[in-house]
Amino acid sequence: MLTFKRSLFLGLATSCFLPAINAPIALTMGLVFRNFVGDVGFPQVPKITKRLLQVAVVMLGFCIEIDKAIAAGSEGFTLTSLSVFAVLGLGFLLTKRFHLDRKLSFLISSGTAICGGSAIASMAPVINASTREISSALAVVFVLNAVAVFIFPSLGAFMHMTQHQFGLWCAVAIHDTSSVVGAASVYGKEALELATTAKLVRVLWIIPLMLGMAIFNKDKKEFKFPWFVVFFIVAMGFSAFFPLSKVLSVHVFDFSKSLMSLVLFLMGTSLTLKEFKTVGYKPLVYGIALWVFVGVASAALILAFY
Repeated sequence: MLTFKRSLFLGLATSCFLPAINAPIALTMGLVFRNFVGDVGFPQVPKITKRLLQVAVVMLGFCIEIDKAIAAGSEGFTLTSLSVFAVLGLGFLLTKRFHLDRKLSFLISSGTAICGGSAIASMAPVINASTREISSALAVVFVLNAVAVFIFPSLGAFMHMTQHQFGLWCAVAIHDTSSVVGAASVYGKEALELATTAKLVRVLWIIPLMLGMAIFNKDKKEFKFPWFVVFFIVAMGFSAFFPLSKVLSVHVFDFSKSLMSLVLFLMGTSLTLKEFKTVGYKPLVYGIALWVFVGVASAALILAFY
């Protein structure tokens, strides 16, 4: 039975490279597989998922024009700065309202403000969060990430967003890089390029937040610098001096999108209904409140000024 599960798992993972399998479909396959077929006993999957995400993002760097990236970075910096401070501030106010544990609420708010699971994993040792607090925060963020991949393209079309506007909106309002890229890839190439660049600007907010919390807690925990962001910038610089041919650029771009579909499939295989049930409704409602706030506020700003 285990051999069959693993064979099916590998077959579905391979199918993510087919043109017909986009990000939402890949994520759905992962969710269905995990909850109806079960665990395949591959403990390396989380680490592989993280590495593949980083590779996919860096490969996109070879396909993005550096002048567009600079423009996206400047726009993204303003929006992400506003969103980070607003979400963290609102999270602080809502913690007492929801009667939540402070560490759990801070993990959820930092994940919403910056970069989902990466922010939670980075901030957890700084505030000495427990395993239960970490897993609860990750479960909340993961379920909202999954929802975002499905609903954001439809909401963007409903609001008649341009690809430029939608790319910025994804970068600011969706938690994890994987879901940002997954949702933007459905909307179009320009949206994907802009979303990826602006999102990586948002990722860098991990650094000042971690340093600030370490000083506040009088703790000197080490944190892992997001080096893949540097490699992404290097890739853009390389392509500026040694541009890829149009044919090769298309192939690299398509392969990067396929890698992202694989990442979302693997993420889906890590989500179980049991995890959601153990979290309880309060942390989930808290996370939804923060997410709706940043989603609505950023959409209004983008539609009005961009």
